[in-house]
Amino acid sequence: MGQYRGEEGVSEVIAAVLLVGITVLAVTIMTAILLSGPQPDEVPHAAIVAGINETGSFALTHEGGDPMREGEYRIYIDTKTGSGLENRTGDFTKPAGGVWLVGENITYRGAEMPERVVVTAISGGSETILTEVAFRGGGRVFDPDPEVLEEPGEEEEFINYVIDENVFVYGTILDIIGSTRVIGDGATVVINEGLSLEGSGDVAVSNIYVNGSVTSGGSSSLGSPDTPRKICINGDLTLTGGDRSIYGDIYVNGNFNFKGATIRGKVYVGGDLTLGWGAKFADGAHIYYTGANKTPSGINCDSCTPNAVYPGFAMPALEIPLTKPDDWYDRGNYTMEWPLSKALSNNEKIFVSEGSISTSGSATNVIIIARDGNITISSNEWSVPVTGVFFAPKGKVTFNGGFLKGVVIARDGFFVENGGTTVTFENIDQYISNPEDYPF
Repeated sequence: MGQYRGEEGVSEVIAAVLLVGITVLAVTIMTAILLSGPQPDEVPHAAIVAGINETGSFALTHEGGDPMREGEYRIYIDTKTGSGLENRTGDFTKPAGGVWLVGENITYRGAEMPERVVVTAISGGSETILTEVAFRGGGRVFDPDPEVLEEPGEEEEFINYVIDENVFVYGTILDIIGSTRVIGDGATVVINEGLSLEGSGDVAVSNIYVNGSVTSGGSSSLGSPDTPRKICINGDLTLTGGDRSIYGDIYVNGNFNFKGATIRGKVYVGGDLTLGWGAKFADGAHIYYTGANKTPSGINCDSCTPNAVYPGFAMPALEIPLTKPDDWYDRGNYTMEWPLSKALSNNEKIFVSEGSISTSGSATNVIIIARDGNITISSNEWSVPVTGVFFAPKGKVTFNGGFLKGVVIARDGFFVENGGTTVTFENIDQYISNPEDYPF
């Protein structure tokens, strides 16, 4: 019996040892499995752009980076309701095959137009901001890194905008007469009041922003025929009179009333639409409107889509900077006093601290700055241009001649007094190569 009990004790010890061994082995196996398994996926990177697709709907386009699988991203939207960012991933169409590939877009099906969109990636239980998109009638993408998003000073921001957007004219008014042509392929014109065009002149500029209504009773064209982009109007657009072409995509915050014109792009109307006799549509042109269609019966409006979501846009709202201290120009070899109507010379640099500047003749590569007043240039030459940078932060620029080339920045606007004048854009960096030498 005693022997039996001893054997039983030994058996219990052996069993305990085996149990511990099995437990250790199990832990070892589980640890090996966990450590040898696939590591969490690297956070994907992607560039997302907001825009309007061919049906007039708001969409997000994958423009570059890693493919985005369904469930690996979230889309947050902020609308005008003031509710802030909300997860609205379910309001977008699903990507084909469950993978959002470069070049493909997903369409928003919600009722209210987004003003801000944040796309995030989900990886390993955490959420990382991929891209933040501020939708401005076409959209833009910027790096959400706080260091990158550090706001520049007003002067630096304005200079960057002038260079990056190829700003041609920035001011309150653009006033042209007769058959004057304003040419700016790839350039931007910003007008802080309305625009009225008569005669047969053209504003052949790629990007046009008008903070007011636009009317034309003549045969003036709008937009660049060679590099059409967008025309943004913070008011009504009324085109009557002779035949003309409108190039590029058009955004009208108010009503659109046109006849005797040919539309050559997409038109997005936030108000009412009225077509008249002679309204024409080039191949691919279309109108999307949100208000009422007041087109008279009998006029074809097949290329018009009602109840479309209006994308809107944001007017550039940069303040024109003031001039630098007077001694900066003195050190930079500017002529600090200018007799009335003295003729220009090539490479002339002029700064007048008080009053206006009036000059004559034709010259190339000039910089003319009036700190407190206006700039007036008269030239009898129609084959030789006046070229350069013309800056009147508290006044206007007036040109009376045949050919002007360069950049005009004037708070109170740009006025062309002769019909038949040609005004052509050239970036400010073509005249001033070193940014430290920018005169504002």
